[in-house]
Amino acid sequence: MACGNLAERMDLQIPLGHRAQIEAFQRRHRVGLVTLLFADIVGSTQIKQQLGDREGVALIQRHHALVREILGRFPEGEEISTAGDSIFLVFAKPSEAAKFALLLQMRLGAMTKEIGRPVLDRIGIHFGEVVIEDAEGSSNPRDLYGLQVDTCARVMSLGLANQILMTRFVFDNARQVLRGQDVEGVGLLSWLNHGPYRLKGVEEPLEVCELGEAGQGALTQPTHWEKAHRHVTDESEPVLGWRPALELRVPGTEWILEKKLGESGFGEVWLGRHEKLKDRRVFKFCFRADRVRSLKREVTLFRVLKEKVGHHPNIVGIQEVFFNEPPYYIVMDYAEVVDVGAWCEREGFEKILVATRLEIVAQVAEALQAAHEAGVIHRDVKPSNILVSDSKLKKFGIDPSHFWRG
Repeated sequence: MACGNLAERMDLQIPLGHRAQIEAFQRRHRVGLVTLLFADIVGSTQIKQQLGDREGVALIQRHHALVREILGRFPEGEEISTAGDSIFLVFAKPSEAAKFALLLQMRLGAMTKEIGRPVLDRIGIHFGEVVIEDAEGSSNPRDLYGLQVDTCARVMSLGLANQILMTRFVFDNARQVLRGQDVEGVGLLSWLNHGPYRLKGVEEPLEVCELGEAGQGALTQPTHWEKAHRHVTDESEPVLGWRPALELRVPGTEWILEKKLGESGFGEVWLGRHEKLKDRRVFKFCFRADRVRSLKREVTLFRVLKEKVGHHPNIVGIQEVFFNEPPYYIVMDYAEVVDVGAWCEREGFEKILVATRLEIVAQVAEALQAAHEAGVIHRDVKPSNILVSDSKLKKFGIDPSHFWRG
């Protein structure tokens, strides 16, 4: 109560005029989660040099008019500002920003053919929390402020002509929403993950991804400059080439990635489904040659086990390996499983019958015995590495990734 009274007394000491300014500021400003989009014309200076200021500016204005025409098709999209050849937009949904970017590039391609001169954008899209300044007497934003605005501009700065770059959250969300949809006038879509980049002013590296029409978009590794560059440390090397993403096809296969299951020191773990057979498998991906030995060790130990004891129902099996080039991966059996710790929490430990608890111990012990007889030991037996498959008769097994040859 004393603190409350003190706060009230301090509040009363604020000059009334200043307090009114603060309240007016708070009415005009709010915080919100939005999708940000920056676009600018690549080579605009050269265009003005070649055409002269008058015609060059007229071409830029024609570009902006096209942007506004397309933006009119997105009720939840807003223009925030323009600066020369650049334009700043905001959308409620990542998928809408991605669709807008595809339509803009398609229409710019048509404009290029019409006038016989390339008019190509680079586009950056990012999602984050910003301070929104509302226009007087309107709910529309007058301007946006915050680190996320700068981040979006940095992402755009990495882009080449005719390139749409975005951060990972936008990429995953847009891919999920746009899969199976037709974007008017746009052909087959390509989705690429270019790995982590360090952006000036941003504490942690961000994954930079790309969306484009196959055969039309840049679809290549972004450029880098002093304010945005690929993230490399003394202990690592750049992650190049293909990276897994939602609904992306594993190179050279008919497997489509359906869900990210986790990640580890070697890379990422994903659930994949066969495009035709609808079977499901677990893919463990590694992107770097200096870490692929972790996957190779799993394969070696599995082969030792298979040679000594055959297929064991309580040890997860490996179906396929690919170590020729990045992305390296192994393909493992999949079942609807949870680890014992999560299963006990879900079921309620007190409700689990003693007979069921003993069955867990017996099945795990049987799997461990089979491994030990083959000269393989498990270094980390704990609830999170004991898997439970849901069925009328529950099966309990162990994750082989912590096996070690004795």
